[in-house]
Amino acid sequence: MNYFCEFFGLRNNNGPKRYFIVRTGQEDNLLICHDQNILGKKKYLKKSVLIAIICAEVVAVAVSCYAIYYLSWRNISDRRCAVLSAEMKEFDTSPITAKVRKCYIKAMKSIKEVRDETVWTTDAVYFRTGPGKSHDIVGTFGMYTGLKRTGVTYNHWSRVLYNDTEYFVRSKYLTTDTPLITEGGAKGEYQRFALSQLENYGWSDTEIVPLIQLWNRESGWNPNSHNRSSGAHGIPQALPASKMAAFGSDYYTNGNTQILWGLNYIANRYGSPSAAWAHFCSSGWY
Repeated sequence: MNYFCEFFGLRNNNGPKRYFIVRTGQEDNLLICHDQNILGKKKYLKKSVLIAIICAEVVAVAVSCYAIYYLSWRNISDRRCAVLSAEMKEFDTSPITAKVRKCYIKAMKSIKEVRDETVWTTDAVYFRTGPGKSHDIVGTFGMYTGLKRTGVTYNHWSRVLYNDTEYFVRSKYLTTDTPLITEGGAKGEYQRFALSQLENYGWSDTEIVPLIQLWNRESGWNPNSHNRSSGAHGIPQALPASKMAAFGSDYYTNGNTQILWGLNYIANRYGSPSAAWAHFCSSGWY
C-alpha cells in the first residue's frame, strides 16, 4: 500500500510535538504517527476529528493575537492619560474654576420671575437674608404665615416682604392657595366671600387666616349658629343679632349679610382680623 505523508504540529501538556498525516487508500481514514515512532503503534482518526483539532488551534491563535493587541492598546491609552494628567497638574485651573463658580452662584441667586402675589407658608420655615443656606437665618415663619412674594430666583428661593424688609424663603414651603379654605359647600363659599371683601377695608389677603380661625371658634362659619345663653347669633356671633339688620333684612339666615356686618365690626373695634384674633386668644371673646 502506498502512503502519502504530510507534516503538522499539535500542542499538548508536554509541549509541542510533530506528527505525520499518513493517507491510506481509504478516503475517510487518516493514519497519524509520531515521528519518533513512525513504525510503532498506529492510530486511525476520522477526517472530521482532525479538522476540529485544526480549527481549535486557529481559534486559539486568533484569541492570543487579539489579547496581545488589546493589552497593547490599553497600555498606550494609559500612558497617554498619564501624560495628560501630568500636563493638567502643571496648569493651575483653580482661579478659573473659582471665577466660574462665583458667576454661576450669582446667576442662580438672581431673580428669574418677578411676582406680586400673596403666599402662605405650608410649615414652619426659616427666612434668611439671601437666597441660599449660606446666608444668615433671621427668624422663623410659623405655619400659615401670610407673606407678599415679589420674586422667585433661579435656585428656587422666593423673595418675600416682611415688615417692609425683603427676606428669602425656600419656595417649596410656600403656596398661593389660601390655607384653611379646604371645605366645599356653604362653609367654603362663605370663607371665599369673606376673602373677596378684605380689600374693601385695606387688608391684605393674609388676614383671611386669623379671620377663619376666629370664626371657626365662634360659630364654625354656620349662619344658623345660636348661643342660647347669651343670644349671640350667626357667623360673627353678633349680640344682639338685630345689630346685623343694618346690612340686610335677611341678616338672621343669610351668611353673606352676617359676614359684611362682622368685617365692619372688626374694622371699627380692632382694626384688623389679626388683632381681633389676638384679643380672642388672650381673653376668649372679641
